[in-house]
Amino acid sequence: MKVILSSADADLLQNDLDNLYQWCIFNKLLLNVEKCSILSFTRKSQPIFYSYQIIDILLRRSKSVTDLGVTFDTRLDFTQHIDNIVSKAYIELGFIKRNTRHFSGVLALKVLFSTIVRSGLEYCCTQDPCYCLGPLL
Repeated sequence: MKVILSSADADLLQNDLDNLYQWCIFNKLLLNVEKCSILSFTRKSQPIFYSYQIIDILLRRSKSVTDLGVTFDTRLDFTQHIDNIVSKAYIELGFIKRNTRHFSGVLALKVLFSTIVRSGLEYCCTQDPCYCLGPLL
């Protein structure tokens, strides 16, 4: 991650991208440029936009990127990530409810919930005080 405060900083980042591509070639690694994108983390109303490129292909600018199941957006507030996780949890919970109507054992339902729904809710999740509704203690 690099802070871009001027066009000179953007030129330095472009130089870093060129060096990264040369390093990939030297180490015989393929870089899929179509999957590469630009995501600027900022709260500024007028950020510096620069057209970055790799091997003369302009990189597309994105408003959000999902990496290893975590959705990052330009403001780093994770509301889109939380919305995705919650909607997926409701879908999984509906699946459990539809397919376990005839279950009589509470333990089996608890294991299914913990395995399918709760594990997805807790993946890459840490407690963040700004999302708490009440006091922490």
